[in-house]
Amino acid sequence: MDVLSDWLRVLETRGLLLARSRFAAPWGVAIPASGDCMFHVVSEGTCWLRCAGEEPLLLELGDFVLLPGGEAHELVHSRDGLTEDLSAVLARVQHAGEDVAVGVVCGAYQSGALRPLPLIRSVPKIVHFRAEELRRDAGLAAVIQLLLAEVERPGPGGEALLPTLFDALLLYTLRAWGNKTCSKNRWMAGLGDPALSAALQQMHSQPGRAWTVETLAQAAGLSRAVFAKRFSEAFGEPPLGYLTAWRMRLAAKMFAEAKVSVVEAATKLGYDSEFAFSRAFKRVLGVAPSVYRRQAQPVR
Repeated sequence: MDVLSDWLRVLETRGLLLARSRFAAPWGVAIPASGDCMFHVVSEGTCWLRCAGEEPLLLELGDFVLLPGGEAHELVHSRDGLTEDLSAVLARVQHAGEDVAVGVVCGAYQSGALRPLPLIRSVPKIVHFRAEELRRDAGLAAVIQLLLAEVERPGPGGEALLPTLFDALLLYTLRAWGNKTCSKNRWMAGLGDPALSAALQQMHSQPGRAWTVETLAQAAGLSRAVFAKRFSEAFGEPPLGYLTAWRMRLAAKMFAEAKVSVVEAATKLGYDSEFAFSRAFKRVLGVAPSVYRRQAQPVR
C-alpha cells in the first residue's frame, strides 16, 4: 500500500491553471497569499522570485519552483525591481512583442486542498529545481514538458488532460524532493522505516479497526514506548492523532462522493457514538460533519 498515493487520492487536489505570461522588461508582479500550493516554470528568459523571509531567488530558463503553502511572493525582472499587484496586471491586455524578457507558466492546486497532507508540513516554503537538476530526473522533466506543451498548443481533450498532468506534476515533485532530502527529512525517512510503514499500512487499510497505540506497536514489531516515540519524531504527531486525521479525511471524501449519513460514516470509521465522531470531525476540519455533508459537492 502506498501511503502518499492514499493521501493524494483522498484530498482530491484538483489543479487549476492560473496563467501563461510573457513580459518585456521592466516588469514585476506581486502575487498575494492564497493558501493554495502554487508553482512556476520559466519557459523563456530569467526572472527573480522574492518571498518574505527568504533570499531573492534567480530563476533561469527551464527552472521549476513550487510554493507548497501559497505564500505571498513576487516575480520580477531584476533583483531590486518594482512590482504591481497581480490584479492590476491581469486587468490589462499585455503584448510583450519581440522584446520578451521572460515567459512564465504559473499554476495552483485549488482551495488549499493540500494543506492537510502531512508531508506538506515538512516541505520548505520554496522548493526549487534548477534546469540541470530536472535533466537528471526524467520523470519530473517529462511531466513539466508535457504540461508546457499542452499550455502552448492546446488540443482536443485538453480540459481532461490538464488535471491529470497537474496531479502527476505534484507527485513527481514530492518524489523528487523526497529523494533529494530523504537523509535529512524525517517524514520521508519515516515512510522508509519498515516498522513505521507497517503500522501506517494497517491504519490506511483498516481505518475502522479499534486501534490503540499498543496494537499499532505490535503491527510495527516494536515496544509501545519505542513505537510512540519513533512515530511522533518522524511524522510530527502521535500515532492516534495521525489516525484521527486520516479517518476524518476519509469521512470528508465519503460525504462528497456518496452522501453517506453521519452515523454511517462514524460506524465505518470505528466510532461507537455519533457524538465522538462529530467532535473529532469538527476538531480536524473546523466544521460539524452535518454541515460539511450538506455543503459537500460530488467529486468529479
